Amino acid sequence: MAVKHLLAEEIKVDYRVEKPTYSVKPEPVFFRQERVENAFNTALKTEKEGYNLYVAGPEGIGKITYSMMRLKKEASKKTPPEDIFYHANFEEPQKPDFVVVPAGTGKKLSGDIDRVIDNLKETVVRQFESKEFEDERVKLVKEIEEKKQKVLQDLKKDAQSYGLAPVVTPAGIQFLPIVQGKASPEFLKIPEIKEEFEKKLELFDEKFRDYLRQLRDLDYRLFESLRELKERVSRYVIDNAFFKIEEKYSDIPPIINFLEYLKKHMAERIDIFIRWKMFEGDFLLQKAVEREIDIFRINVVVDNSQQKGAPVLYEQVPTFKSLFGYISFKAEMGILYADHMSIVAGSLFKARGGYMVLKARDVLKNPLLWENLKRIIFHKKIYLSHYPFEEVFPFHVGIYPEPVPFDVTITLVGDSFLYRILSLYDPDFNRLFKVKAEFDPVVDINKEVVDKFPVLVKNIVAQENLKDVEADGLTELFRYSVERSGSRKKINTIFSVVTDILREADALSAERYISGETVKKVIKDRRFRLNLIEEKIRELFKEGKLIVEVEGKKVAQVNGLSVIELGDFSFGKPSRITAASYIGEKGIINIEREVELSGPIHSKGVMILSGYVGQKYGKDTPLALSCSIAFEQSYGEVEGDSASAAELIAVLSSIGEIPVRQDISITGSIDQLGNIQPVGGIKEKIEGFYGVCKITGLTGNQGVIVPSRNFDNIILDEEVLDAVKKGKFHIYTVDTVDDAVKILTEMDPLEFHRQIKEKLIEYYKQAVKGKK
Repeated sequence: MAVKHLLAEEIKVDYRVEKPTYSVKPEPVFFRQERVENAFNTALKTEKEGYNLYVAGPEGIGKITYSMMRLKKEASKKTPPEDIFYHANFEEPQKPDFVVVPAGTGKKLSGDIDRVIDNLKETVVRQFESKEFEDERVKLVKEIEEKKQKVLQDLKKDAQSYGLAPVVTPAGIQFLPIVQGKASPEFLKIPEIKEEFEKKLELFDEKFRDYLRQLRDLDYRLFESLRELKERVSRYVIDNAFFKIEEKYSDIPPIINFLEYLKKHMAERIDIFIRWKMFEGDFLLQKAVEREIDIFRINVVVDNSQQKGAPVLYEQVPTFKSLFGYISFKAEMGILYADHMSIVAGSLFKARGGYMVLKARDVLKNPLLWENLKRIIFHKKIYLSHYPFEEVFPFHVGIYPEPVPFDVTITLVGDSFLYRILSLYDPDFNRLFKVKAEFDPVVDINKEVVDKFPVLVKNIVAQENLKDVEADGLTELFRYSVERSGSRKKINTIFSVVTDILREADALSAERYISGETVKKVIKDRRFRLNLIEEKIRELFKEGKLIVEVEGKKVAQVNGLSVIELGDFSFGKPSRITAASYIGEKGIINIEREVELSGPIHSKGVMILSGYVGQKYGKDTPLALSCSIAFEQSYGEVEGDSASAAELIAVLSSIGEIPVRQDISITGSIDQLGNIQPVGGIKEKIEGFYGVCKITGLTGNQGVIVPSRNFDNIILDEEVLDAVKKGKFHIYTVDTVDDAVKILTEMDPLEFHRQIKEKLIEYYKQAVKGKK
């Protein structure tokens, strides 16, 4: 393709949206994100170890919205997961155990157990105070007492045969000597009787021990009988209390097994209920006993009774507490105390059997949080502990609940840079997040994109409760989205900017619907709020403090174009590039590089320029050339190779002493063969040069040269487009250096190169002559 002088019709963005938003229904729309759809399909269908998702893309593109939409759709096909409750571990109190039960039964069971406990508070005491229990207890005591009396009678009779009289005292059974049919401790004061008494005790000792064993056995039998009686009564009371519950849950084995476990240990601790009744009226004591009673209750940490399908949770502020749960400690006597009722589940518990969405950056802000999340995914168990304080502040009586099985698909949402960092530096990351779903911020426009655009905007309008948008307003929004993509054939899919424009238009509009004029004004106002630096720089051009010539011809001076990036705004600025050539052997000298103001890409562009000069003019004649090039009035780092075409023209103009048009600026990079390659920031560069020409006065001859491969990137605002249409400003596309030479020097390229060749031969001859 040779030089092409573009017409306004060729570069106009001519898309029209026909339907207003009030004629369509809202629904989420994601234009041409097949790669993301494929990733979600793979992860959601595979559901194997490590098939978690990382959703990548720029902010505002809808990563979380799309993730939630897809996950909820998949979750609706599943059955709700089980409830989970923790209960006291009576064998190991510091390790509360959990039970997994069908969805919706946890809270019901908890309420049933609470009612049973309330019932036992009243019935236990009544049962143990009943006449039947007292009669049975008295009967057992009486039977044992009668047997003990018989043993004591036998003991007395047997001891008397040895001349000993047994006496029952609080300290046990003691003996006194019998003298002349009488027993008295006074006899022990007589040495002869005392000596004889001790001999008799020694002879009777073995039989006495046998009697003691019988008495102790009877005491033990009484204790066991009373214990068994108490246990029978306890079991009877508890069985009665749990009878209806066991019938209710008879078809759920985990609950039946738990109830048996609970009943057994409740019967062993029946005294708690008796104490509670005894302390009735004493608030403090009864409250202390109430905490003991809590050991029989259950703590439902996951309740899925209202859940439809599998859970899908988005944790907006991920912390140890919100993700893993925590233990709510109570202070008693200056010591932190907790039991199974203190366990509070985090969102990972509640997301079991479903999906969890997390922002990667928020999780990674706390390295301990990230490491513990990985541990849970690896081991497939949710550990609830005192993260991360258990090793820093160990001065409390803690509990360590049994970990719950983990079954959650994690979706991390972040940008592509963070994904690369994790892939490179975290050896676990690619094992745990095998599927990457990456959003494309710029997609090709087709009929479906144009037709669906009103639906997308309607969805934003509905979510934000804004006014509807007329068709011309949608056309302006569409055009702005195309402009932001940088190509007439593509559209930018980061629609958070569109949302902001709609919010501002809604506030500004006095009409029922948002019109195209309102949208235009909002876009213009946004630019006005951001372009203070651009205006200040243009004032400097107007005042002549920044020197740039936009008329006539000059030797060794070319107007190049650069883009200034301010983060939230960018604009183009003409740059005067000059060259100074002379006889020497230094080649092309990059002044910016010499003073360390040249970035590596710019330095590479200058070296490529040197390569072009060498291969074009130095194949048959040695070059004796020194030529310095510089960006005039540039005091910051120069980066990029988009000015290399302008720099080359300046160098060649300096060597050949050929004037170059100053009313035409040029952008584009070159290769060593003289081809002009595409560059970025075309819109900003063209509008930047137009702005300077406008403030100094449009002549009708001014314009810009851009690479032909940047044709689709020429998207101009209405003012510049109108100037092009009226012939006041011109845009040319070129493929090679020769094409640019034809416009800038108005010479035939062959004649241009011949003159430069002659000058270089003359340089060489002068250099050789000087050496002689």
